[in-house]
Amino acid sequence: MGPLSARLLIQRGRPKCDRLGKIRSLDLSGMNLLSEHLDPKLLSRLKQLQELDLSNNQLETLPANLGLSHLRILRCANNQLGDVTVLYQFPQLEELSLEGNPFLTVSDNLKVSFLLPKLRKVNGKDASSTCSQVENLNRELTSRVTAHWEKFMAALSPEEEAEKAQADFVRSAVRDVRYGPESLSDFTQWRVRMISEELVASGGTQVHEANISERPPKATTIQEPRAGPVASKRPGDGPVNLSPNKRVCTSPLAQVEGSPVGSAGSQTALQLEPLHFLQCHSKNNSPRDLETQLWACAFEPAWDEGQAGATSQTVATCGGEAVCVIDCQTGIVLHKYKAPSEEFFSVAWTALTVVTQAGHKKRWSVLAAAGLRGLVRLLHVRAGFCCGLIRAHKKAIATLCFSPTHETHLFTASYDKRIILWDIGVPNHDYEFQASQLLTLDTTSIALRLCPVASCPDAYLLAGCEGGCRCWDVRLDQPQKRSVRATPRTTKSLGLEAPTRPVNCSPHSASEALPHSRALPGHVPAPPKLPPPVTRHTQVLAPPFQGLEAREGPEVCEVEFVFSEGSEATGRRVDGLAFVNEDVVASKGSSLGTICLWSWSQTWQGRGSQSTVAVVVLARLQWSPTELAYFSLSTCPGEGMVLCGDEEGNVWIYDVRPLVAQRPPPPATPQAPTQILKWPQPRALGQTVSRTMVNTVVADPTFTYLTALTDSNIVAIWRRNQP
Repeated sequence: MGPLSARLLIQRGRPKCDRLGKIRSLDLSGMNLLSEHLDPKLLSRLKQLQELDLSNNQLETLPANLGLSHLRILRCANNQLGDVTVLYQFPQLEELSLEGNPFLTVSDNLKVSFLLPKLRKVNGKDASSTCSQVENLNRELTSRVTAHWEKFMAALSPEEEAEKAQADFVRSAVRDVRYGPESLSDFTQWRVRMISEELVASGGTQVHEANISERPPKATTIQEPRAGPVASKRPGDGPVNLSPNKRVCTSPLAQVEGSPVGSAGSQTALQLEPLHFLQCHSKNNSPRDLETQLWACAFEPAWDEGQAGATSQTVATCGGEAVCVIDCQTGIVLHKYKAPSEEFFSVAWTALTVVTQAGHKKRWSVLAAAGLRGLVRLLHVRAGFCCGLIRAHKKAIATLCFSPTHETHLFTASYDKRIILWDIGVPNHDYEFQASQLLTLDTTSIALRLCPVASCPDAYLLAGCEGGCRCWDVRLDQPQKRSVRATPRTTKSLGLEAPTRPVNCSPHSASEALPHSRALPGHVPAPPKLPPPVTRHTQVLAPPFQGLEAREGPEVCEVEFVFSEGSEATGRRVDGLAFVNEDVVASKGSSLGTICLWSWSQTWQGRGSQSTVAVVVLARLQWSPTELAYFSLSTCPGEGMVLCGDEEGNVWIYDVRPLVAQRPPPPATPQAPTQILKWPQPRALGQTVSRTMVNTVVADPTFTYLTALTDSNIVAIWRRNQP
């Protein structure tokens, strides 16, 4: 497509007329336009233009001087835009579409909201919640920059030149003032620079007036901004009110009733303050939904990984038909991905390096999510869309995890009793993944938790299963294993909540217990009902097993680990599994009311050629005596912590560093927890949520934030207060 002409604009403009100045609506979509094709001199003649459609082109930016001061609706979906600050030239803009621009992030959404005070809709959705987020972030940033100014000016010596000192202040503010999640750093640093420059220009006297942007009446009347830094959520994603007397819950040293406190009893309890209680997985965004079960969460890898103290405060949670990405500090739901008729059971992060069409390298955080329908969705969370879909299994996927050494290698485990190692590849210029199978394992039991062995992750895979604890040799260079390589299959880029073709889910037998069918003792659950297929229209992978040679036997490389409590422990479900360090494993389920710490290296050394091996127990931890299953444990290796929820909403916290350091023999009795974090009993729908089941608990690598997921659609977030 060449440069635009006046004749072309008249042909594609509405209403039909013979003068550019009378056109009110112009459709330039699907013309393969480049940025240089948009001639400001020509377009500025559209004095009455109110609606412009530039969708489905190749635009990388918009000219900064288009002169379209009356523009109210702008559509720029499916382009290559990488910057939104040029949109300030459209002060009357009310509706904006930016979907399908993969280089735009949530920070750009916030910039748009700040720059366009009359904006009502973004990508077809109400913009008021984003406006509230911007106002709260702006308020907190203004406060922090002001405090930084006062500190900076107090340290300024009289002989320093004012002009140089002011320039130094702007640089130091951008460097030192931090607030909010890493995914919003582009926005927060952009605003810090603006606030600092305005503060310097006003001599520090008008910062508060200069930096609280006016919002249209609608943005502030839907929900009043909070006094604190926590942003308002969209309907159905609101916080659960915390009872005033539970606002600070710093649990004292815990002693389990009826049990003596063991050696852990001399340790200092953590000071944990409840920050947020969110209902962000509600079905149909209903605030009355206190039934959706939440199953898994994972913290995003830190972008400065490898540096001392690197951590992340962004956590992904899944349950029901939604996957949410939440900033733990502010409680903001940064992204929400919904897949109707799905029930998500597992999420896992990886970080990929991709090359843009211009040859630039970018780091992508990709989130894999899977569940009932046997599909793996690859979500580019910063851009806010699903960029890949893998039809991985014929039955539900119980769990998945990425290899710690190969960023594109993904393990999936399903109720079809298969574990598959995938190479998801790196997306190409069209944001398509080339996913292929590297290895398929037929297992004797359904895997519920997967853990690549910490000291040799490319060699062995450990799993907690319905029938016990198992291990497989997953080395790809070993000829004795029947690794299955499939033809690479393309996964198309999908829009947020994009439709897909029908997916046939095989019914589960009543004997196959899904996590979402947990029942109270004595209650026999009905067989799980599977949702009907949904007719949609984007590409889905071909069935993964067509044309693949069947394995000769599942026991070829499978080893079972047994625990020493007696024959009744053999084959018992292991529903919690994680490495505490490179050698020590924490597992739950093999014995009622305890968590077992055992040594991988000592256990594996004693294996020989046996297919069944007794674990070398280092210690046992006291836990709830409940007979209910599927309470997943997690570990925080950097802090030596083991975490697990229970059926009453409590979080059991163990500092196991003294236990793993002690010499054998192991203690004769189970060791008490370092502390038990009691359920804070938040209020929802005017009533106190006095009890719930905490299905999983995860802390970030530095144990700054702790996130718990419940059976009652509540995401609970605590923050650790340093002594």
